[in-house]
Amino acid sequence: MGARDLLADAAGAGLTIAADGDRLVIRPASMLTQAMREALRLAKPELLTLLREAQPGPVDLDAVAWSDSDIKRFLDRRARLLRWGWAEPEAEALAEKLVIRDREADDRVSCADCRHYRPGRCGNHRRAGLQAPDLGHTMAALLQRCPGFEQ
Repeated sequence: MGARDLLADAAGAGLTIAADGDRLVIRPASMLTQAMREALRLAKPELLTLLREAQPGPVDLDAVAWSDSDIKRFLDRRARLLRWGWAEPEAEALAEKLVIRDREADDRVSCADCRHYRPGRCGNHRRAGLQAPDLGHTMAALLQRCPGFEQ
């Protein structure tokens, strides 16, 4: 099982996984099974790489001002995520991350912008390299280079 599958499985089980330096932070840790703990230990380097890529870098203060089109994209994405049942802070964080990604011409994509994504599910999971269609917010918000992505 790959790192992306582990993130999807963990999210499906109600866990969140984040990178903190060279550590994985898993919440709530009390819900971890021994099998999941072992799988996470084995995939830790790949997981850390994926999660670090998803974390925003330092803010360029010269690029803080948003254009009208940036604001419109942010509001449209935020509204879509809220309709899909995302909590407001998560929806705003992802919408902002995607606007920043667009401004920086980052070629990574988010499940939330893919035509195959439905809340909690990837309709193209095999092409995306996932074993199952279920995925949580952690995976959907991850910026990645997905072979199954379609605008």
